[in-house]
Amino acid sequence: MKVKPTRSFARGAFTLIELLVVIAIIAILAAMLLPALSRAKLKAQAATCVSNLRQLQYSWAMYSNDFNQRLAPNYLGVKFSWIDGVDTVNAYPGATNTLLLQAGLLWPYNPAIGVYRCPAATKGPKELVPNVPLVRDYSMIGRMGGAGPVQAAKYGVDDTTWVLGNTYLQYQVQTDIQHPEPAEAMVFDDESIETLDDGYFAVNYANEPSDWQNSPTVRHGQAGVFSFADGHSELWHWRTLHTDNGLDHPIAGPPNTTLDITRLRLAVFRLPNQPQ
Repeated sequence: MKVKPTRSFARGAFTLIELLVVIAIIAILAAMLLPALSRAKLKAQAATCVSNLRQLQYSWAMYSNDFNQRLAPNYLGVKFSWIDGVDTVNAYPGATNTLLLQAGLLWPYNPAIGVYRCPAATKGPKELVPNVPLVRDYSMIGRMGGAGPVQAAKYGVDDTTWVLGNTYLQYQVQTDIQHPEPAEAMVFDDESIETLDDGYFAVNYANEPSDWQNSPTVRHGQAGVFSFADGHSELWHWRTLHTDNGLDHPIAGPPNTTLDITRLRLAVFRLPNQPQ
């Protein structure tokens, strides 16, 4: 005598159509979730980057407090600077040499290699090691502790007055920081992977903002991170900057394309009573 299968036994397996429907639903859910996960990752990386620059900013302030309000040197091509600037990160062996950080004057105040690295910077510059992260992703605004004629003569370093000209002297002590005031005066920046080299972030003075010289990054969802002389750090969203520029990247097009570089320049130099 044959036993007729029960209804539950007969329906124990999925049909091909049912499997395809389930797969389609999973694919739709994944497509909906991935952008949210990507945004969450970007926010987490940006938060870490903001924290890194805040810690570097604290190190910068502690150094100044220990040396009678003098700013950490930001000289080119010498070891006695905020980082060892002899061996730059745009060439070997400097690209992966952690000793450059440990030899810097700020290292004793925050001896952590990770603080110098942006979590969103997973590759090197195109012309060097595109698949190898660099040892450092942050630089210091050149005006902060850069060398003028006095420092050049005393220490035998390069005089970088030419970057901003005699109108905007490079700061040597905390009380020099007035235009802009400390809350608006940039110190560290999250730099474009294509212009990282000596740790000196150059913002050239000209009658019109015609090029970036060194460039900030856009790797935080068309945004970059900066720290300021009063101790805070923040994320800046760009309006027209879309890529990590190379050195001296020109700006061309309608006037609104200069909004980002104008904002940056006002955080580096301005005349007394100059509007923001």
